[in-house]
Amino acid sequence: MEQAKALGILQESFSFLQPNEIQQFFNICKLIKVKNKTVLIKGGDLNAKSFFILEGLIRGYFTNEKGIEKNIFLRPEHTLTGDPSSLFHNLPAKYTFEAVGDCVLLEINLKDLGTLIETYPRFNRVYISSLQEVVSTLIFRVESLIDKMPEKRYEQLIETHPQFFQKAYNKHIANYLGITSVSLSRIIKRKLDKRN
Repeated sequence: MEQAKALGILQESFSFLQPNEIQQFFNICKLIKVKNKTVLIKGGDLNAKSFFILEGLIRGYFTNEKGIEKNIFLRPEHTLTGDPSSLFHNLPAKYTFEAVGDCVLLEINLKDLGTLIETYPRFNRVYISSLQEVVSTLIFRVESLIDKMPEKRYEQLIETHPQFFQKAYNKHIANYLGITSVSLSRIIKRKLDKRN
């Protein structure tokens, strides 16, 4: 991806920043391209970075006591992501973050971002708006898991995040919805049958 395209995406995502501030943000980032299944943050490791997703999808998961991966996050294009334990408490990462498909990312060192926020106070809005988006997404997901049947959760996800179905594998979507891949396949088949 060219620098100009990346800067355009940042300007669109953070329209409240001035062009020179967008450039300063880009300057502290490292533009990287990663392949499917690349581990960006490993659970248990100390981590001092976050990512802005220019292209692709990232999942954040933990492995439970039975050795089964459980997706907590599916993060789409044009969002920031990182491990909350590292970002907020300087603790080892609780979750593993992995590329789903090929991705183009801006890798952000948290120390450099802190310096940028001190220099350009408007960057606090980047931080706050990103937190608001993550909190809203997680609350929506918790409410959905508590109150909705699997088919309704599927419908909500298609409505709110159709890009997941273009970028993620069905096994990741099923895991995110709290159902099996077989159950997801049945739901999709029922929906297709209703349309025909």
